[in-house]
Amino acid sequence: MNWTQSEVDAFKQGVAKKLTDATLASIFHRSEPAIRRARQRFTPEHVASRTAAPTETKAPDPKDDFKTEKAPLDFGYIPLDVLDGDEWTRIGLVADTHLCCKEERLDALHAQYDLFENEGIKDVFHAGNIVDGYIPKINGGSVYETSIDGQAQYCVDQYPRRNGVTTHFITGNDHEGWFQKEGFNFGAYLEFVANTNGRNDLKYLGHVEADIELVAKNGKTPAGRRQFMKIQHPGGGSAYARSYKGQKMVESFQGGEKPAILVQGHYHVSGYSYDRNVHIIGMPGFQDQTIFGRTKHLRYEIGGVILSFKLSSETGTITRLQPEFFMFYDRGFYKPFLKSDKTLIKGRTTIVTG
Repeated sequence: MNWTQSEVDAFKQGVAKKLTDATLASIFHRSEPAIRRARQRFTPEHVASRTAAPTETKAPDPKDDFKTEKAPLDFGYIPLDVLDGDEWTRIGLVADTHLCCKEERLDALHAQYDLFENEGIKDVFHAGNIVDGYIPKINGGSVYETSIDGQAQYCVDQYPRRNGVTTHFITGNDHEGWFQKEGFNFGAYLEFVANTNGRNDLKYLGHVEADIELVAKNGKTPAGRRQFMKIQHPGGGSAYARSYKGQKMVESFQGGEKPAILVQGHYHVSGYSYDRNVHIIGMPGFQDQTIFGRTKHLRYEIGGVILSFKLSSETGTITRLQPEFFMFYDRGFYKPFLKSDKTLIKGRTTIVTG
């Protein structure tokens, strides 16, 4: 409701007489919040004198109509830069590419990296199982190469390489589990083979999991508020619900070791949840359903993620976060756009009925 000039003059006189908000509300037939806003508009000098820490207040134009309500100045409000954080940070996320197996989805993986490059993504984090490994009872009939050297070289030759894009990867203890079986660090070896072949865009972060510290643009983190993103390939079987494994993992963290962001590979299904102040990103993969997966009734989703987030220099915490999932269909959907699959698909056996 607009104020007339005569009402404004009468209101100023009432404020000068130190009438209460309740009394002024009764006189002018307005709510007490409206009276408090009127004090800020028409008598800012009196409002400033009522605050615990007086600050210089510029009187708003009485003709302006307030479109939003803020808390009374007696109580204050949270500054927007604390809630909104600094500029957006954008990274790429992939997992479970399982290169060197017949079910690999290099078509979708290369398309995902084309998107990363087109979107200006510089750093991609891989949550494990970059190659398929060799476990005879699981994938013995699927892999193109069974040796460590063969799979490492295949990965270096086939894994997407884009200008300005670096892939930081971990290894899992299942498919790349030579570390567990023979004591061989495949991740470090793969980076060595990549460097030997002139590729410096594949960087090994660690086995099973790695922590990436998140630092505000001013380089300062408030005491006790160190923030990091955990990239993880946890292992174990899938659960009845796609969010269950991530939530149970977060529940198991001790208070001081909780990450701000948890990125989980291994389960091949997409998902996002928020628990104990942790953003949980469940990652799809880049592998079609295998024979082993079908016998275990495991669902396989194909896709990657562009993760955007803001971190506040004021508080050192994640203030906003947006996971954008890019999901792909099976190869048959893209057949008009792909070269012949004759090396993989020999055609179907048909029966002429009737």
